Amino acid sequence: MVRKKNRRRILCGGRSYVWYVRAGDRDYWERVERNNWVTPFLHIISEDKRLILTLPLNAPKPYAISRGRVFQGRPTSGRWERYILPFDIPGSVTPRLVAEIIEWAVSGDRAVGTEYGAEFRF
Repeated sequence: MVRKKNRRRILCGGRSYVWYVRAGDRDYWERVERNNWVTPFLHIISEDKRLILTLPLNAPKPYAISRGRVFQGRPTSGRWERYILPFDIPGSVTPRLVAEIIEWAVSGDRAVGTEYGAEFRF
């Protein structure tokens, strides 16, 4: 069961998810701030915790970090796996955007994976 207090709920494809926006942890925040890139993160978690996504909202190139057990219908390692988003993230997070991200992460295919700092610098 995932914590729901102070988080928004959304129903997509018959499954329940929670989402919220929060800044990164202190060590990461300080490291990123030195590079003049300060950003909040969008977190999306399925009720059963099979899908866990974290998305930096002001990244130079939009990407998602998957830490769950399933991504786009395939089992994953459960470790941090980064995927380039096939669409841009607008200036504000809305339930429609969250639903679009969930649909891509659950039903999409051919996600382009990337390593931290490989194709583009963060």
